[in-house]
Amino acid sequence: MKRIQTILLLCLFCGAVWSCRKDDTYRHSRPVEAFGGTTYDYLKSQPENFRDVLSVLERCGLANLLKTDSVTLFAPTDQSLHAAMESYNVYRKTLGLAPAGMDDVDSSSWRAVMGNYLFRGAYKMVDFTGQDGTQLLSLSLRHFNMRHTTRAAAGAPGLGAEVISMAYLNGSRFTKYWLASFAGTTNIVTKNGTVHILEARHVLGFNTFVFKAREKQNLWSEMKVFADGARTQPNGTINLWNFYVKRLKAIDGQTVETEALTNGPTGDQMQITVNPDFSAVVKAAPSAANQTIEDTGSRFDPDNLAFNLKFKFMDAQGKEHKVEEILRYTAIREQ
Repeated sequence: MKRIQTILLLCLFCGAVWSCRKDDTYRHSRPVEAFGGTTYDYLKSQPENFRDVLSVLERCGLANLLKTDSVTLFAPTDQSLHAAMESYNVYRKTLGLAPAGMDDVDSSSWRAVMGNYLFRGAYKMVDFTGQDGTQLLSLSLRHFNMRHTTRAAAGAPGLGAEVISMAYLNGSRFTKYWLASFAGTTNIVTKNGTVHILEARHVLGFNTFVFKAREKQNLWSEMKVFADGARTQPNGTINLWNFYVKRLKAIDGQTVETEALTNGPTGDQMQITVNPDFSAVVKAAPSAANQTIEDTGSRFDPDNLAFNLKFKFMDAQGKEHKVEEILRYTAIREQ
């Protein structure tokens, strides 16, 4: 009897050692999966997961990048896309509107949404191993934080599967406001880039899809940006504002419209046009009551994702006011 118990204990011990060894291999030896075609070919080879995703990429003009350019794709699945469309139709229902299909969403909206899953260069999981992760700029000019992490297994931190956390900064540099999704299938290397597949429960667009889908978009348009500025009055008095929230509405491919003066007459709107060299021109919107706005050297800063605006306008008495304002996509203080 004692001999049998000894044998059973040895078997259990060996099984435990093998289990640990197997788990350790899984966690610390993530192989790179090679695919023989382009990133576009890879999505096309998986119609059960990416048929509709590839369709909207084609429609918005981003599919060609997957054929020719070196890019990293954090690939949302069709399930993620369908979940976003369901949310959009719930919103439309509250307005008494009929349900929309994918073809009813403007191609500029699809480009703004899908561009946030594409990044220049080929990044693998090992590139995101730093404690604070790696910050990348998407093709839609928004910042994301990518971090190699390990999911908890049965409540035990550090013993689960390795994943990449893809966190949208959500307009804040403070992590508590970030919106994260996870790529569990990673390191699929194609001829021109890398694919990491996001979990099916991810909702396309993070929290921005409804806003992006309901109207035309461009690179600069956004539901919420943060304004800091100063207006110098004719008598030398300076009015300041900071951490003021504005909206940038797309007018065409290069122009957005927003509130003209934070500490001035209400109702006036201005338009900002960004040129290919990132110089910018501020002018009064056609609907603005005051049409005297004149740009004095505005620019979009692509490194910091900020508009540095300089303009002047004349008041009803013909006196000149000078304005300097910074519009940021990412807040530098608590929201």
